[in-house]
Amino acid sequence: MDKQGKGFEKSIKKIAAKILKILGKNNVSVEIYLTASEKMKFLNKKFRGKDKAASILSFEEPRSFVLPPSKVKKIGEIYVKFPITNYPITQLLCHGLLHLFGYTHQKKNDTITMEKKEKFLISNL
Repeated sequence: MDKQGKGFEKSIKKIAAKILKILGKNNVSVEIYLTASEKMKFLNKKFRGKDKAASILSFEEPRSFVLPPSKVKKIGEIYVKFPITNYPITQLLCHGLLHLFGYTHQKKNDTITMEKKEKFLISNL
């Protein structure tokens, strides 16, 4: 990660922690990576079959993956395209975290529900 990306780490952690608090999700952890456009394109192609760089990708922790006992549950990983150009980081993190908690936008009703939750989170940050 370049110097510019290093400056975002603290604010990203702070925003993610606030979102998790609003969602009432305690004792969970998520790994967040700032990733170059080429890597995002590779991941999007490999895991979603889309040949373009996504702004954000979320990957849930596999339920069958055995982790050592811990008070904190790892819920997954989020990859954010960096540098961020089209969206505010707050909106991207809300979107990515909601995916980790099962929200989708594959059907119209799912999209409406997810967008309402995103707006709720953003307005409460």
